[in-house]
Amino acid sequence: MIISVITPVLNGERFISQTVDSVINQQGDFKLEYIVKDGGSSDQTLNILRQYKNHPSVTVISKKDNSLYDAINQGFEYASGDIGCWINADDYFEPDAFQQVIQAFTQNPKKQWLYGCCDIVDHAGNEIRKPVSWYKNMIGWQYSPKILLCENYINQPATFWKMGLWKKVRGLSLDYKIAADYHLWLKFSQESKALALHEKLAHFRRCGESISDNQFERQFEEELEIADLFAGTFTKAIHRFNCWKIITAYKLFTKNNEK
Repeated sequence: MIISVITPVLNGERFISQTVDSVINQQGDFKLEYIVKDGGSSDQTLNILRQYKNHPSVTVISKKDNSLYDAINQGFEYASGDIGCWINADDYFEPDAFQQVIQAFTQNPKKQWLYGCCDIVDHAGNEIRKPVSWYKNMIGWQYSPKILLCENYINQPATFWKMGLWKKVRGLSLDYKIAADYHLWLKFSQESKALALHEKLAHFRRCGESISDNQFERQFEEELEIADLFAGTFTKAIHRFNCWKIITAYKLFTKNNEK
């Protein structure tokens, strides 16, 4: 199998090397196709990426895009793999993540997509916000489309899919600026049941620079808008309460970090 990985990046010099290394150092029974989609960085990102120009699995495409999700869609236009995923330029994978994914799909050939566990780390890679990770892993321990309509428990960096499914749902919607991944999960859910893989596959970084750090209230507003497209009145009410609950928790985390 070929795993196609996309990394969208714009001025990501701080962490891009760790992200790239976490992809190209994966080993197992698969071939790797890694596409880094740069949106026109003006810092040292492209100079750092030139260090990988001779790596046989790495392709760097520097071209303007309209958003993070547009960059990811553009990257997948060049992909030819059997399995797809994306990893943002400040996140990174566990060393054996891809082999775990290959084994899971091999053992469950009818499954079209899967998600694993993912922790939250700071700028130095130290785990933070453990209660948040524990909570998401708990409610997502067994895949449930009904619960997914009430709350997004799927960790984007730890989610993989067969490319036929991606093409069937036509990738990411550009109608959303922050929560298009949630919209993608719900589109996937309409086509196929996910496999919950109880293994840590990736690390999601929060260090005051990500969208999730700076626009989390807008993110959950978008999730509510998306849920409106798929859910009934009662389910939407539960989702609205869950968004309030999570926003409150995030504000408390932020307040404690400022002390």
